[in-house]
Amino acid sequence: MGRKAKVLSEKIVDDEYIDKRLVGYYSTPDFISEYIKDRLIEIKGDGKELLDPCCGREEMVLPFLREDIKSDGIDLIRYKNEYSCNFLNTDFIKFYYDKINEGSNFNGLKYDYYILNPPYNCHEVEYIRKNKDILRHVFNDVGTSNMYSMFISAVIDLAKDGAVIGIITQDSFLSSKTYKKLRKKILEKCSIHEITMCPTDLFLKQGADVRTSILILQKGLDYQRNIKINNRCLSTKDFKNKLLDSDKQLYSLNEVILDSKKDNNEFIIECPSDIKELFNLPRVEDKFKCISGISTGNDKKYLSIEKIEPFVVPFYKNPGKDKFFTNKEIYLDRNFLDIEKIKPNFIVRNKEYLYKSGIICSSMGVQFTACVLPINSTFGVNSCIICDEEDKYWLLAYLNSNLVTYIVRGILIRSNMITSGYVSRIPVLNFSKEIKDELSSLGKVAYLYSKENKDINLFLEGINRIINKEAKLSSKSILYINEFKKELIRLT
Repeated sequence: MGRKAKVLSEKIVDDEYIDKRLVGYYSTPDFISEYIKDRLIEIKGDGKELLDPCCGREEMVLPFLREDIKSDGIDLIRYKNEYSCNFLNTDFIKFYYDKINEGSNFNGLKYDYYILNPPYNCHEVEYIRKNKDILRHVFNDVGTSNMYSMFISAVIDLAKDGAVIGIITQDSFLSSKTYKKLRKKILEKCSIHEITMCPTDLFLKQGADVRTSILILQKGLDYQRNIKINNRCLSTKDFKNKLLDSDKQLYSLNEVILDSKKDNNEFIIECPSDIKELFNLPRVEDKFKCISGISTGNDKKYLSIEKIEPFVVPFYKNPGKDKFFTNKEIYLDRNFLDIEKIKPNFIVRNKEYLYKSGIICSSMGVQFTACVLPINSTFGVNSCIICDEEDKYWLLAYLNSNLVTYIVRGILIRSNMITSGYVSRIPVLNFSKEIKDELSSLGKVAYLYSKENKDINLFLEGINRIINKEAKLSSKSILYINEFKKELIRLT
């Protein structure tokens, strides 16, 4: 019997049989469980009953049991023989569906507290694939992109007014457009008490390189006060100290939501006010065409690293860490427009902009960079900005600045692929012609140096000085974005 089959068939499972990627289960560290318990009781001190809808081995439940709080736990898998809580071995999604359909007068379950570390499984997981139709019906308001978003949505629906909800979960919900509807539901149904980002090494010992956050909610809008916000620490050691720190970083709801018509109610964490104000400016999409290109459906078949017939059309997929110039050029089948006509998975977007020059932006990885897209080239699903020669180099300089790195990776999208939809929403400063000329000069020299594999740091320093001055950033904000850039991988 294979490993996955064991997970699905055994009622009681051992760690050696658990495929964590399949079941989405990662044990909550004890200090996190204690912290969430303390915060929930701090917010609602008279609570008597609790539900954990994905209780695993009861890591989050036990601190509440020690406070004599009656606790119920649910899990699809029975992880041990004996539970301290009242354990129900069932599918929480089915439990939720049955409860909300019991009658038209449903006003929430009896519980004062909900705690959850929901499974981190995307739409490709077997459970979602097999139950796609019913899940789409049940979660039509938030979608079915990930198990964690469905669990959070279900708990919000089940909670009575005033119930407090403590969550530790994958934090793609903070900014990814995929979870725009979940953010909308949170804002319409709950008061937010805390968003604390966890360090990237929190679950490394369990083999998970996952970015997570603690989210504390209360059902109902009447409980909204200033929100405790903590940005990501560099390590779990620093994180433990931060949680023990009695000094709370408090923000108004308005300060942590990016709520203009062009944005998607992203939750922004400790964003300096002078940077948040930049989102009132025009965006890239207001000045330039920001597009994605060709998806072949089979790169191995239609792309080649060698220029050899019929693979002769220059094609760019992702500049990666390259700035200003990239030599990551591969070659597309010259017959690509004919191939599209007969291959449904071969898609050529924005045909009218084929072969035009512009700026190609990175898509995968934590870095955000921009490089020249040469004329007569094509590109993949990564974003490209079509622009005239007179705008190319000042815009290239701006996009490679520390400020834009922070805007993209600290605000617009802290996880996932950087698509054209995110790049199009980058604010563009109102540069004078004189400043554009200065930036263009620096951008052109940086391009030439980068092409010859020479050090471009001096030019980047000059670009950052100009950008920071034009953006009217305080010295504190400049230091903040520079520190973010320096530890980009661990702080994103």
